[in-house]
Amino acid sequence: MSRKSLLIVASLAYDGIETQENKVDNILGGAGTYICLSIKHFINNSSIISVVGNDFKNQDLKLLESCGVDISGVKIEKNDKTFYWSCIYTDNFSQRITTKTELNVMASFNPIIPKSKLSPDILLLGNLHPEIQLSAINQLKNKPQAVILDTMNYWIENFWDTVKDVISKVDIISINDEESYMITGQKDLAQAAKVLHSMGPGFVIIKKGEYGAELFNYEKRFISNAYKVRKVIDPTGAGDCFIGGIAGFLAQSKEISFESIKSAINYGTSLASFNVEDMGTKNLLNLSMDDIKIRTNKLN
Repeated sequence: MSRKSLLIVASLAYDGIETQENKVDNILGGAGTYICLSIKHFINNSSIISVVGNDFKNQDLKLLESCGVDISGVKIEKNDKTFYWSCIYTDNFSQRITTKTELNVMASFNPIIPKSKLSPDILLLGNLHPEIQLSAINQLKNKPQAVILDTMNYWIENFWDTVKDVISKVDIISINDEESYMITGQKDLAQAAKVLHSMGPGFVIIKKGEYGAELFNYEKRFISNAYKVRKVIDPTGAGDCFIGGIAGFLAQSKEISFESIKSAINYGTSLASFNVEDMGTKNLLNLSMDDIKIRTNKLN
């Protein structure tokens, strides 16, 4: 089976997470971490572009390397600290309140892609500032087989012109139903997808939380169910696992098509479901591909 090269541009961070039952602080997080822990089940020839501070533990870099990820593109800023983010979940996870955001090294991060990584088969743009995403796209030598975009309401609200520019340059976009409405003004998902198609991406994935996700490719539509977990412990990073699973599956697929993305969504859904069953990345650390396949097969 052919393995495509995958380049990830995403944040590495330390998180503080508080739920009604648990509280943790300074645990390894950031979209890049959840993505790496997801893609390791599919390929071992990916690379990440990111930045960390002088407080980033060596064992955490080694964990990323153990996922088969080339970390030579992770810049270590000796005079600053790693991006830190904390939140509180309230009302049975219906609301997430960000309590602290310390950008630190991320405030001035300018991604520099090494020369050897300028022609990836797949580029995955994790959920981070659209200026960083745009810079990464513009550095590439050749157009990848797929550019995959994850973004969120904060960027859409505050940096819309740049987000719009990024959307015009990607092949696959993954957003939730609230974000698709913000962008398109359409509550009907099929109509929202039409607007998003007109902006650039040929494949539109709209997440519906506990109701699953939908994939649109012009006239084609696929509805994916969510996996019903017994108990949600911590939803942090679920969207990153979802997009990481999609990118990982596509990197080991023969082609990038409507059919392969359908399968990729089911794997991403499965990974996200495991992630929410414990705090932070804990449940991802000892997960096996057999576990993921069993759950994925229940979605088909």
